[in-house]
Amino acid sequence: MPRFDVSSIGFYVLDILGRPVSRIPEGGRADYIEEIRMTVAGTAGATGMDCAILGLKTRAVTTLGTDDMGDWFLAKLRKCGLECGLVRRDGSVQTSSTILPVRANGERPALHVPGTATLFEVADADLDAALDATVVHVGGTGLLKRFDGEPTVKLLKRAKELGRTTTFDLIQATPETWRLVEPCLPYIDYFVPSIDEAGEMAHDRDPARVAAFFKARGVKNCILTLGADGVHVSPQHGEDFHLPAFDVEVFDTTGCGDSFTAGIIVGIVKGWDLKQSARFATAVAAKVAMGLGSDGKLVSFDDTIAAMNSLPVKTSKVQAA
Repeated sequence: MPRFDVSSIGFYVLDILGRPVSRIPEGGRADYIEEIRMTVAGTAGATGMDCAILGLKTRAVTTLGTDDMGDWFLAKLRKCGLECGLVRRDGSVQTSSTILPVRANGERPALHVPGTATLFEVADADLDAALDATVVHVGGTGLLKRFDGEPTVKLLKRAKELGRTTTFDLIQATPETWRLVEPCLPYIDYFVPSIDEAGEMAHDRDPARVAAFFKARGVKNCILTLGADGVHVSPQHGEDFHLPAFDVEVFDTTGCGDSFTAGIIVGIVKGWDLKQSARFATAVAAKVAMGLGSDGKLVSFDDTIAAMNSLPVKTSKVQAA
């Protein structure tokens, strides 16, 4: 029996966010904004943190710097309840960090220092401990210079040998990312990218065709987040389906996809069917979008269930088509 519900492995980044930002002031002048926050973020970091907020026993597996930002980051992970025995520290570069000036409509351009993400790897001696979880989530392929490619494939393959359920997401996908992702696909149970990233690799924008592209190459369940248009789900068994997003006031879209993945993981751990899991995950993403940063207004499992059962549903372009 695994010790943890989920092990979230890979890209963890410190986000420094401010909103609303309509421009960068000229010269040395200043503008005044409403809010600034520091948050745990990243395709593995935000997913792991949100899993912990939602009540899962979560292990963090990543590399941070020995700088002040790394100290804050580690303290925040522990405060959120994540187990950090496999969080390594490296003083040769700074902790991965991003500055996000968030626009009034929730969009967020980014200024990013790759830092420790480029050094992350899982040592052979740590491999089985990193996989000591019901769900093994790998996030960040594309920015994990040492871990991308064969090391990722090795970890996912070992996870399946141990009988784990695997979830997977990437970041900043380009056509070149495909060579890193393709060998991983046969070992992925739940592939949860955005349509933008998945479409970039599949050279298509139609959700059904994109999902079919990845499933034909080994993915068991393909779940494509569509932003304001909800989610397209192509399950291992049964017909594809679409769920609309919830109709909420969007403050910031940072971490919405990562939090959606956390919702899917909660559903897996609880033994829900994929439609119930995707509906809960959509509510998780809505709670995150309502606040600033990758946790937004996410506070607990029970609060998210209440939101799922009370928030209005958006009429999306996909629905209307």
